[in-house]
Amino acid sequence: MLSIEPFSTTASTGVGARLSRLLVTRRDARDMTYRALGFLDRVFDESNHASYQFSYLTQLRDEESFVPLIGFRDRSRVYTSPRMFPTFAERIIGAERPDRTEYLEALGLSEDAEPWEILTSSGGHRDGDPIELIPVPTIDQQSMQSTSLFLVHGIRHMSEAANSRIEQLLPGTALELRHDPQNKFNSRTIDVMDGELKLGYVPVPLLDHAHSVLNGSGYELEVVAANSAEAHPHLRLLVRLTGKPTEYVFDRPEWATPHRET
Repeated sequence: MLSIEPFSTTASTGVGARLSRLLVTRRDARDMTYRALGFLDRVFDESNHASYQFSYLTQLRDEESFVPLIGFRDRSRVYTSPRMFPTFAERIIGAERPDRTEYLEALGLSEDAEPWEILTSSGGHRDGDPIELIPVPTIDQQSMQSTSLFLVHGIRHMSEAANSRIEQLLPGTALELRHDPQNKFNSRTIDVMDGELKLGYVPVPLLDHAHSVLNGSGYELEVVAANSAEAHPHLRLLVRLTGKPTEYVFDRPEWATPHRET
């Protein structure tokens, strides 16, 4: 099992190495569903020097219709760089932006938040762009406690009451998850609920994990940051899910990536 600690820290991946990991997803233009492409990792060596790695999921290697990301044409390669890859670095708000302070506040971050932390909380979202990065849920091998951080999806399609309620939510407010097997688009959909009011959805790439947590021995879902309707719909509601899943789904074969480095 791969041990990955909470998003603001790093975790052991071998002798003298630690990492933080983001799941790279892309929205399909046909059905608007986000699907996983691979992992972006920040790796620290024994001297605490950071480097970055990107690799596609192995299951995409032979998919004929798959379109690679710009700068990452080889689906069998583990890309390594001492600096953040340009494809992802350009998704981090710059220090010169006049709206930087407001943007960071919307994510519950301080002015001195580091680039990786910003990318983790914001998902690297850009208008008109289909890419979103999602923190890989963490797992503590001792307690089997898991933590995941994600931006709630589908808020722009929710009711006026839901949108008004989001504006009133405070950090730490408890919310709930509810499986919606009657959803006509995806029977595995899990709604994010405030009582009987639906606020949005768990991102599709996290559904297996969320189901595993729901089937476990209890969970907590709390607000990290909530924003008014003036904020971009994608950044309206950031939440944290903790609990003990029945299994750590990211150990499944479908999440495998190439092991060799080039």
